[in-house]
Amino acid sequence: MPALRKALANHEDALLRLLSIAFRVAAVLLLPWIVDLALNVRGHFGARNLSNAWVWLDLIEAASLLLLAALVRRRHRTTSPIASATAVLLGMDAFFDLWSAHRGEAFRTAELLAYAAELPSAALLAALSWYSLRWAAGLHPAPAPARTHRPAPPAGN
Repeated sequence: MPALRKALANHEDALLRLLSIAFRVAAVLLLPWIVDLALNVRGHFGARNLSNAWVWLDLIEAASLLLLAALVRRRHRTTSPIASATAVLLGMDAFFDLWSAHRGEAFRTAELLAYAAELPSAALLAALSWYSLRWAAGLHPAPAPARTHRPAPPAGN
């Protein structure tokens, strides 16, 4: 693992910038899916039923990805727990999509989303959670703001 950390450190700024962009793009790409899901859920939106849970779960995932985009960019100390929680959400979403999908096209769509998007994203977020632990420990803090020069107080006071 030290070799991986060293290789990542050489290109850390560029990778974090790309991750931030990727998280924002993923969140935006979730929005049409959420709208389609909300319009096609069985039952009435807002009524107490399990179908609405999928809409809210995807909304939470999109919000988490947007939050992560901002945190990664700043190397914020809360990146690790948020990335970990988002990874769990994506893994749980994949599991329940596969578990609840009916045979045929719905199951193939669930498989495609789980294996091509949700599970690889969860793995990436788990790796980010591990990598960003050092930000929480203060081993690699964000750059400090520029300090202004204050003149020294007059002598004799």
